[in-house]
Amino acid sequence: MGVQSLKAKIQAGAVVSGPIVAEIRSPGGIKALALAGHDFVWLDMEHAMYDWETLHGLVQYARAVGIAPLVRVTDLSYAAIARALDAGAVGVVVPRVETVSQVEEAVACALYPPRGRRGAGGEARVLYEPSTPAEAIARIDAETVVVVQVETVGAVARIDAIAAVPGVDVVCVGPQDLSISLGIPGEFDNPQFVEAVSHVIERTVAAGKAAGMVERAAGRFERWHAAGARFMACNTDLNMIGAAARADVAALRALAEG
Repeated sequence: MGVQSLKAKIQAGAVVSGPIVAEIRSPGGIKALALAGHDFVWLDMEHAMYDWETLHGLVQYARAVGIAPLVRVTDLSYAAIARALDAGAVGVVVPRVETVSQVEEAVACALYPPRGRRGAGGEARVLYEPSTPAEAIARIDAETVVVVQVETVGAVARIDAIAAVPGVDVVCVGPQDLSISLGIPGEFDNPQFVEAVSHVIERTVAAGKAAGMVERAAGRFERWHAAGARFMACNTDLNMIGAAARADVAALRALAEG
């Protein structure tokens, strides 16, 4: 798919999927994910050790092979959000939002005036094609996806107000941190956790926004899809490699022992 269609698919209520990537450093890994059919690749600056030059190369390559690059920024700051978008990211994932003012700030950093306050210095690096500033700004704003992550009990309590902020495209639960905030770390089948996530999804959908979830196994999205989630951050690059390696080792050892 072309990267410009990711936001359109989200707004149309379609299911979109992509993995979280933290270890891949070469174009081949990005192309493999694109060929698999994923809609986006979530490049993690919050927990991974990417530098900006490496990120820029991966973002631009993702655009070239038709998978939309999203960047999870380190934190809510103009420098982090604007630089990720100037590198060519189709959108940003902003972690650990808890208040309406934080969400409004995330939107403002991501969009050009009059909707936001993003500085217009990076359009040439984003598009690498002839265009006027007005054309570039209009096109980039039209494709930019703003994802905010609900990862605390405070954010769950304010979900109606958070989801209602204009300019937010996706509200995505961060399950690990949310479970810790709930006092049940890693208990993803605990009724308290399920209730909290279901509430976030329900209220996000009611606000007319896309609801998202992160899972390591595709099958675990069945519950969240039934609840209304359509943005699916599925698996991580390291977990995929580890799972495939373990399956191969198990099969080879079975042969050797048979």
